[in-house]
Amino acid sequence: MMKLNIGSGEKKLPGFINVDKYPSQKGDLKGDLDKKINLASGCADEIMLDNVIEHVDSIPNTMKEIRRLLKKNGVVHIYTPHFTSHSSWRDPTHKHHLSYFSFDMFTKDRNAHYLGGKLFAIEKKKLSFGGGLSIMGRLIFKISPEVYEKKFCFIFPASTLYVKLRAV
Repeated sequence: MMKLNIGSGEKKLPGFINVDKYPSQKGDLKGDLDKKINLASGCADEIMLDNVIEHVDSIPNTMKEIRRLLKKNGVVHIYTPHFTSHSSWRDPTHKHHLSYFSFDMFTKDRNAHYLGGKLFAIEKKKLSFGGGLSIMGRLIFKISPEVYEKKFCFIFPASTLYVKLRAV
């Protein structure tokens, strides 16, 4: 069972092959999601992207590369700052600011012409909030994630988006 921690940086995960594009991070393997990673197609059962996706040049190309690496029914775990989080904006190396709905496009047949087919099924999505007044944001989000993101997200900002996708 192969598990990849891509963009591992200093967060080395036991039981995972830690992959990073920077040699100074001393990963087990050098690899860059903006290019093809030198591993066989369908080699991985599980992939971790922990605060990585917001740094890539092209999210659609990255998701196609993730799908290439995963076996059918393999899973990818994605953690990223929500677009309302100060963490999304304070790092000048962040190229993308993502919504609760950002990864839905990779699970729909209507995008087949752009992506080469439906790539994933959503297993889980979670939006985390900080403390204090964020209880209101949590409540609104539980009632309707769409209403939260359209009307209330900047009043009650979220912190982290987690998405678990299964390769189809």
